[in-house]
Amino acid sequence: MEMKKTAILFLVSAIIMPAAVFASDVAKFALGEWAPYTSEYEANAKFLEEIVAEAFKLEGIAVKYDYFPWKRSYVYVKQGKYDGTFPWNTTPEREIDFHINKIPLFQDDSVYFHLKNNPFDWNTIEDLKNYKVGVTIGYKQDAYYKEKGVSAEIVANEEQNFLKILAGRIDVYQTSKLAGYATINRLFSPADASKFTHHPRAPETDIYYILFSKNRPGDRELADKFDSGFKKLKASGEYDRICEKYRDVSTCGQNLNKE
Repeated sequence: MEMKKTAILFLVSAIIMPAAVFASDVAKFALGEWAPYTSEYEANAKFLEEIVAEAFKLEGIAVKYDYFPWKRSYVYVKQGKYDGTFPWNTTPEREIDFHINKIPLFQDDSVYFHLKNNPFDWNTIEDLKNYKVGVTIGYKQDAYYKEKGVSAEIVANEEQNFLKILAGRIDVYQTSKLAGYATINRLFSPADASKFTHHPRAPETDIYYILFSKNRPGDRELADKFDSGFKKLKASGEYDRICEKYRDVSTCGQNLNKE
């Protein structure tokens, strides 16, 4: 009889454990530098960090952010060393390797950056073979360029790509329009920043989510908790307050999903 009671108590504890963990635990995120959305150094470039923290707060969950190169953040979450990483768009591979929340964080045009005095034009991916192309390790363009036979120089972060464009070492680099100009304005003097432009035709509009580990207990539920908190954040009006706070460096009013 005593053994039966113990077994029943164990099953009950297992059922209620996730709720208890989320009420008191800390969700750990591995991020990279991608102003104005995430930043280790710039206080006014943590737009998504604040959104995610406030959404989880409404579910009784605290967050902790650590910063690494993006590729390392991705790998750490996949290995289960961290709960999640953001912002990332989805790919078939990521849908297999991670739990992904359902409500998008935001969407943004991904464009080709180049110098004004170095004309660039494209109609298909084949046209990129006529240019020196840069790519950041871990970004989906890396695999896509290899698949399409486009030779691209790989570097560790976005900053290096923009430095290489200014130095004439590459011609073109694709990234978020908003994040790209934020990086340019942070890296360069106004005179040098004014030398950059982007092609008006966006190759894609990216929709970004949080990738949650499949190798940490409870992270599927953690993804659902974020979606729940995100909905509450929007309904409360706090979401709009954060948008207003970052109005000079974000387009959340236009681009973030309003579900």
